[in-house]
Amino acid sequence: MGKLTGVLIGCGAIAREHLTVLAELDNVEVAAVCDLSPARAEAAAERFGIARSYTAHRDLLADLRPDLVHITTPPASHLPIAMDCLAAGLNVFCEKPMTVQYEDFCTLKQLARDKSCMLMENQQFRFHSSIQRIEELIRSGELGDVLEVQILLSLNITGAGSPYVDQNAPHFGLTLSGGVIGDFLPHMAYLVYMFTGKIIDVHTEWSKHKSDSPLPADEFRGMIKGERTTAYVSFSGNTQPDGFLVRVAGTRMRVEANLFEPPRLIVKRSRSGEPALGTLIDGIAESRQVLVGTVAGFLRKLGGTSSYDGLKEMISRTYGTIRSHEPQPVPLDEIDEVAQLVGRLSAEGYS
Repeated sequence: MGKLTGVLIGCGAIAREHLTVLAELDNVEVAAVCDLSPARAEAAAERFGIARSYTAHRDLLADLRPDLVHITTPPASHLPIAMDCLAAGLNVFCEKPMTVQYEDFCTLKQLARDKSCMLMENQQFRFHSSIQRIEELIRSGELGDVLEVQILLSLNITGAGSPYVDQNAPHFGLTLSGGVIGDFLPHMAYLVYMFTGKIIDVHTEWSKHKSDSPLPADEFRGMIKGERTTAYVSFSGNTQPDGFLVRVAGTRMRVEANLFEPPRLIVKRSRSGEPALGTLIDGIAESRQVLVGTVAGFLRKLGGTSSYDGLKEMISRTYGTIRSHEPQPVPLDEIDEVAQLVGRLSAEGYS
């Protein structure tokens, strides 16, 4: 069978991650890239050996009919570009958040259904190696009943030199509901939804730790009640060091992963017998998990492996379902549920 074709619109930092993944897929060929900046488009095409580059996405769509369009531009531009792609009957893989307003997502969703097109949001951490291992522990019954989920994201967005607080070049995240934190809420929201299921109730708290920052808020906390379990989410723009922790507590074990440091997964099991001996065994096991994971993570970086663990798996599955004419990897209705949760998290108590 011939190769599937993809094109990419927007040649910024995240685009390089997409193009790196696509270069590793033997069954996919990137036909063209596009960016408003001719220099950036040409540089991306040259670096990844892509034959064509454009500065206007409508010109690209007029010349080519790819199997999938990757939209990697800032969020405010997603809606018009995605509408043009879907109207042309093309499948879309869009960076998060797919739209700034939920109502705009509903417009895209309806258009995708009318045109029988795929409409995917990049939810790469669903396919992160550590998240997949946690899911397997749940499916196998080893973890037991899931009682609580914690998603804790710490990222120094307020520090000196951070692009998020550069007043000479305002970050696109400031246009989002929830400000810059709103750029990270989709990742937290879909991870929550994976474990909790349909959302029943949401409570949030927004605050500003650094008063001289241009950001409207740099700290966020939320409690979420789902049909299967409850979740606590936290974003800190000031806590150091950076980390993206996922903790899942069950009736038989607790697991913790730092999604910024794959493939490390810390597991603590319920053990029978002498508690002190169980603590010793847990401590030895945890030390081994930390050592093995840390060394493996270091070797990944030395080998040039992308830090976006999960992106390759998600993109590969997306192209796979296009080829096989199977349902898209994340159902559109589930993307809708997550978009609604993002809206509730960013609106609840935010000012």
